[in-house]
Amino acid sequence: MDQLIKGGLILIALLMGYMIFEYFVYLASAQTTGTVTVTASVPTSVTCAFSTTTTDFGTLSVSAVTTSSPNVTTTVSCNPAAGCQVQVKDQGNGTYGGLYNSAANYLIPSPAAGFPATATLVAGTEGYGIQATTTTAGSGGTLSLNSIYNQTGNTVGRLSTTSVILASSSQPTANREIVVIHKAAISGLTPAGSYQDIITYDCVANY
Repeated sequence: MDQLIKGGLILIALLMGYMIFEYFVYLASAQTTGTVTVTASVPTSVTCAFSTTTTDFGTLSVSAVTTSSPNVTTTVSCNPAAGCQVQVKDQGNGTYGGLYNSAANYLIPSPAAGFPATATLVAGTEGYGIQATTTTAGSGGTLSLNSIYNQTGNTVGRLSTTSVILASSSQPTANREIVVIHKAAISGLTPAGSYQDIITYDCVANY
């Protein structure tokens, strides 16, 4: 009988010990539970890559509207949530946009006499400007062209000595392309000599 009692007490003691052990295990696990906050940052990136830095009309003729070669492709990538834009700015003669002959101090105006927003070039009449189009390359947001440059045929948009939006996106975009075509025409009164223009493209974030 005594042995049964002793055995029962031992069993109870073992059970209580086990319960106490489990309780402390629970407390230990409860005390080591926590949360971790993970943070990161992504830097703003706006990039443009250009297929060339020069394009040439060659010899202009009174009898034709001339397209320079090659066309200039701008590849645009940006990650601001509001997207980005490509701006275009012309050197011209410093006051007005156009093809400039510094020796003769003469400007072939852009896009035509009077500097309207657009003009359709015709052979024998002075004018100069650009057209723009987009391709299917790239991903993400698409680029929307400024309507004055979204032209075909011999109609061109004005190049200005102040920055003008060429194209823009409203969301992040990767490797989207803008192709710019340059066109010019001269008259029989256009002074002979060398003409030059420098066009600057700026790629900036939308905020």
